Amino acid sequence: MDRIKTGTDGLDNLIGGGVPAGSSVLVTGTCGTGKSILSLQYIYKGALLGEPGLYVTFEESLERLVAHGKQFGWDIQALVDKKLMEIYTVEIEDMSEILKITKDKIDAMGAKRLAVDSLTTMMEHGIIYRSKVSKEMDKMFAKSSGFDFPPDTAGITRKDVYHIVKQINKMGTTSFLISEVAEKSNYLSRDTISEFAVDGVILLEVNTVGGSPERLLSVKKMRGTPLDLRMSIMEFTQKGIVLRE
Repeated sequence: MDRIKTGTDGLDNLIGGGVPAGSSVLVTGTCGTGKSILSLQYIYKGALLGEPGLYVTFEESLERLVAHGKQFGWDIQALVDKKLMEIYTVEIEDMSEILKITKDKIDAMGAKRLAVDSLTTMMEHGIIYRSKVSKEMDKMFAKSSGFDFPPDTAGITRKDVYHIVKQINKMGTTSFLISEVAEKSNYLSRDTISEFAVDGVILLEVNTVGGSPERLLSVKKMRGTPLDLRMSIMEFTQKGIVLRE
């Protein structure tokens, strides 16, 4: 099985040498656990290996991500100039169009890696693909009863999440999909569905018990891979994130 290096020292050892090529991996955790930096590092380190990567963001600009990278000595702009890395800042609300633009960019640059920041933002801003069935039912209800088909029905949400992940998987990249989870949640994503739709789940946490806070990483799922389920401590160094036991 071909495996893609994560770019984080120590993480590949937990998943048999890397992420199985073509997989979608949910990078999830509460606010401030390092999800975006871990995913940006995945794209940046891949570009250094000659594997082009696309970073899709709903909140950050190229300039801000370049600035974030500089704190770790990453020259993101240089890799963007070499067409080994691209930042796509989403400014539209049509999910079908966002998926199309993402696929076009992947094809144009020959991207091997993809990071999406984030699936949670799609949900909370209502920027989510509406399937043809949902649209037709919406029209039917509008004509027959005068009120809209409920946009937040659990079945519709599940269908849409699975559709988005399926479309991303078809793009031919190995993908990191960021999701935020609520404090003390029993689920691994805010929508409670994404963890079942993806191939792998990496959970980031903050441990504040018995001393100074520590960021922790554990792999909860990775299809086709024997897992090391131990928690590892995440360290933010001058060169990026590294793991230690």
